[in-house]
Amino acid sequence: MPPSQCIQFCLKQRFGFTDQQIVVLRDDSRHPDFTSTKANIFRSITWLMTDQRPGDSLFFHFSGHGSQQYDRNGDEADGMDETICPTDFQRAGQIVDDELNRLMVRPLMPGVTLHAVIDACHSGTALDLPFRAKVDGRGQWYWKGRGRYDKQTMGGTAFQFGACKDSQVAQDTNALSGKAYTGAATFCFIQAIEKLGVATTYGQILGHMMQSLRAATGGGGLNLGSTGSMIASFLMGPAASMLTGGGQTPVLSCDKQVDLYQTRLSL
Repeated sequence: MPPSQCIQFCLKQRFGFTDQQIVVLRDDSRHPDFTSTKANIFRSITWLMTDQRPGDSLFFHFSGHGSQQYDRNGDEADGMDETICPTDFQRAGQIVDDELNRLMVRPLMPGVTLHAVIDACHSGTALDLPFRAKVDGRGQWYWKGRGRYDKQTMGGTAFQFGACKDSQVAQDTNALSGKAYTGAATFCFIQAIEKLGVATTYGQILGHMMQSLRAATGGGGLNLGSTGSMIASFLMGPAASMLTGGGQTPVLSCDKQVDLYQTRLSL
């Protein structure tokens, strides 16, 4: 089952979303308006952010290839921007974290909440949110600020679950069906909701994802597949040969420091 169908099922069955409230773009779509091109992704984000009202819950999911490129505006501490790759990235270019922040984070109005799940390599800070959840030596959650610019919303709240740290690559798993592979982070996010319930806290979701990712990926090498290996080689050149092992740690980031032990998921 493709990741988009898994997420769509979760949104409809667990949170009451309807087909009319969901737009799905896929690489293999037969309709040109619903292929995952850069233009279609931008147009769909614009649709998502239009006519916001207090109490609205917005959701964005991307499962695909991610990469990094040199930071051009000096807002990255490590000197690298994180990117996601539309199906036509070789012609149209990658989508940079600065663009995702400008399109989805900055326009968020008061009373509106955005949740984004980015299941891609190097996706930890794909929305350029200023705070990242960390765990200390006692196993306690805390927020750590990042970056040199404070990229805030217009008053809304933005959460992002990234499949892995910016320095890591994201794996696939066949734990959903036992046969077909899907994004491991997508699987673990859905599994957390199924096991913990729809009103669980953000700290519980992130903790469950961390544990489940270790189990789902087996702690071994990456399952990039032939297409994934080819794209990794195109994007990273000789460095692509390093994409084996190393683990995968999911990342939760937010535009503000909410209480990870008390604040509950609300979609």
